[in-house]
Order: sequence, then C-alpha cells, then structure tokens
Amino acid sequence: MPFAFGIFDVFTYAIPGALQLSLTAYVLARLDVADPAELVSGPAALVVVGAVGASYALGHLTHPLSAVMEKTFPRWHGGGQAAREEFMARVPEARERPFVRADMPLLLAAAEQHDKETAGEVLRLRGLSLMLRNVALTLLLVLLTALVEVVATDRPVLAGVCAALSVAGAVGAVREGRRAQHWARLKTLELCFWITGIDERFTPAPS
Repeated sequence: MPFAFGIFDVFTYAIPGALQLSLTAYVLARLDVADPAELVSGPAALVVVGAVGASYALGHLTHPLSAVMEKTFPRWHGGGQAAREEFMARVPEARERPFVRADMPLLLAAAEQHDKETAGEVLRLRGLSLMLRNVALTLLLVLLTALVEVVATDRPVLAGVCAALSVAGAVGAVREGRRAQHWARLKTLELCFWITGIDERFTPAPS
C-alpha cells in the first residue's frame, strides 16, 4: 500500500516535530541522560529515516496539545465569519449567493473537486497555519526550559534572553498562523465563486 507524505504533512507535523525532537535532545544532553553524538553515530540513512519518522510521530502526538494552547491566545483576525464578511465587502455581488454561508471545509472539498491543483494553494496556507501554531507550542516549551536554565545554570542572562525571545516568537507564530488561516478561508471563497452551479447545492429544496 503506498504511503502518501505531502506538503501538508511536512508543514503540519514534520517541521514542528523536528523542532520538538531537537529540544528533547538538548534537554536530555543537559541532564546527562543521553549523548546526541552517540545517537547520530550510526548509519547515515538509518539516522535520517529515524529522525524523520520520530519528528513526524512527535508532531502528531503534540498536535492536539497545540490546539488547546492556541485557544488561550486572543482571537486575532476573527474566525470564519470574518473571512466571509471581508469577502462580501470586496465582492458585493456574492453577498446574496448561498455558497458564501456554507460550511468552510465543505467549500474546500468543492474547490478540490473542481480543480485540485488550484485548491492546493489553500492546503498550503492551511498547512502553514497549523505549522506556525504547532511551532508556538515548541517555543513555549523552550520558554519553560529557559526559565529552568535561569535558575539552574551559571548563564542566567543568556537563558533570560532566550526566554524573552521564545515568548515573542510564540505570540508571533500564533498571530501569523491565524493570518494564514484567514487567507486560506478567503482563497476558498474566491475559488468557489467561479464554480458553476455551486449555489444550487446549498439552496434549500422547496418543501
């Protein structure tokens, strides 16, 4: 059975998982539990495959925690309704069309069915949004590590700088992730505007 590993998986799981794996290796090294040099001393191909697999799995495992963490931040850019309102303000002729008020994932499915290659841009933006959200969780873990380093090491200034940067990075990642999500919703509405007959699918049938 073929294994599909696309750009959405790379953005959403593999990249954040790789950052979390690197942080885990750093913490284990600082605690003298493991030596990263020994972990990468095996055959290069096996090390690369193992690192990619571990990153992907770790990204999957921490994905639900990232979703919970993201809800604690202010609601920048609003939700799906904000994208609908902006789209209708830009395209007044779409204001009365039924598709504008339809479920957003269902609209994305319609766009993929109509032109999968063009809808790939929406998937890229969604993957980017989730990647930034998951990276924000990693940066908060970096913050916790840095705070421990402030107390437990003889380099409190450097650890304090890392803590401040990680906070700024986490806030920026969530903010930009929501911006990318907003763009993905706008792009979905723009694609569906040109699909012939899409309004008929969302028009209630007469009783």
